[in-house]
Amino acid sequence: MEESKAITFFSGFAKDRYKEMINELRRHMLITKLKLEEISEKFDNNAKQDVKEYCENFESRPRLTSEVKLGSMLSEIVNLKIVFSTAAMAENMVYSSLLDTTVLIVDEATQTSFAEITNLVARLPNLEKILITGDKFQIGTHLQDLPKSLHDGFGLDSIVPQLLISPSVHQTRLSVCYRMHPLLVQCVSYAAYEIHNEPLEPGRSADERALLTNSRFPLPIQSCPIVLLNVVGSCRQDVVSHSLTNDLQTTSVVKLVSSLYEYISPEVNVVVICLYLFQKECLQVEFEKLGYNVLTVSVDGYQSMEADLIVLVTTRSHSNDSNLADSSEFFSDENRSTVALSRSKHGLFLVGDIELLKSGRVWSRFIEKATEFTSVVGTNYLNILQLGRVKRDRFGQILSMDGLNVSESVEKFNFQNRSNDSWRNDGQGTSSGNRYQEEWFVNKIKNFENINTNTNNLNLRKRPFASNNWKMFSGKTFVRSEQRSCYNCGQYGHISKDCNSWRGGRGKPF
Repeated sequence: MEESKAITFFSGFAKDRYKEMINELRRHMLITKLKLEEISEKFDNNAKQDVKEYCENFESRPRLTSEVKLGSMLSEIVNLKIVFSTAAMAENMVYSSLLDTTVLIVDEATQTSFAEITNLVARLPNLEKILITGDKFQIGTHLQDLPKSLHDGFGLDSIVPQLLISPSVHQTRLSVCYRMHPLLVQCVSYAAYEIHNEPLEPGRSADERALLTNSRFPLPIQSCPIVLLNVVGSCRQDVVSHSLTNDLQTTSVVKLVSSLYEYISPEVNVVVICLYLFQKECLQVEFEKLGYNVLTVSVDGYQSMEADLIVLVTTRSHSNDSNLADSSEFFSDENRSTVALSRSKHGLFLVGDIELLKSGRVWSRFIEKATEFTSVVGTNYLNILQLGRVKRDRFGQILSMDGLNVSESVEKFNFQNRSNDSWRNDGQGTSSGNRYQEEWFVNKIKNFENINTNTNNLNLRKRPFASNNWKMFSGKTFVRSEQRSCYNCGQYGHISKDCNSWRGGRGKPF
């Protein structure tokens, strides 16, 4: 490929974060081209010094490498015919390194507008072909700050949907996901891609994504790298931005991150993703108080990125959902949900109100699929993590200190339908949400008509009687102990409102 003059350009951020992955393309990277003897002998002394500095930074401080400057120097010596780059990188090099380019490969173009690509292509005089990669099921360009009248027809929306509807553009679908654990791929595929008849396949084995499952961290089901943490709480709204936060979810996330540091390592690569900016700001404040260097980001700002472990905070709860002036369209946006759920490599912690999450199709389908491999847990699970003593039943599910299962009943979370009977009223139209319920009801009626009603074949076995253990307490009077105990951490000497365990104090006074 050196003879074909193909080259890949990566930003300093990409070289730092994805070093292992992009090393597979090292023979096509700028650093390899600069070291070629037939190239280096054509540089003057100043250029050779720049190349030496670039090579040193590439290995130790990749974010300091000047890709644009060195790429321009290389283009003066050799014609770069085939170039792999992002749209932003190509824009910076359009008048230097890309003037002789005939084939341009643009990666991660979902958030690149039609106007940007058109402007780029128009300034490349020798360009013959352009290959664009993107995901139509993820977030496109940010248009919320612009008037709605400018959203369509001005080339400001994503280039990807425009190309998909063009009959002259050849399309190739990539279906193998090399980022996530196989179980995560199954759940994300079912949630967001199979509904469009475009399923994903895992490209990594479970052993290659076993950082969480093989660690000491006690998962609800140890072989499944997904934790569904049901935390309801109530939302607060920022008076200025009108964004939302949930204090109980904030507390739960801090406890969770503290446990990850304790059970795995303080150096573990964990990123907290928030749907709402106010939630993000509140979590950043709490992490700073504890001295935790935790990257806390918004969903929109983390597209095209990844981390070993993701804690996803959804904020909203049904307890006061109707009282908040916020668009449910934002919360249930399928592209945003898909991005949020697909950022992790080894494990995902989904923190939110499970009952409310079922209102979004992608959220609901993800949880529905995930509960085939794990179970929904509540805040008692966090208490067990902090106590450090984990017991399991014979099925591998975590038990509380009292021997009770911490998993919450999945049956109470109906992922197929919400309790809405408005479709029964004559003369009313059928909304999309009610239509699923109507189809479910009609199918049940049809199945009922085909049932063999011969009761002779029914299983009429005797039901087991309840235990008689209660009789041993008959006639006894129970008196409340005067010693105070905390239901949050389980220790004595304080009550829950004074508990500081979520800050790492294990119930010690402030």
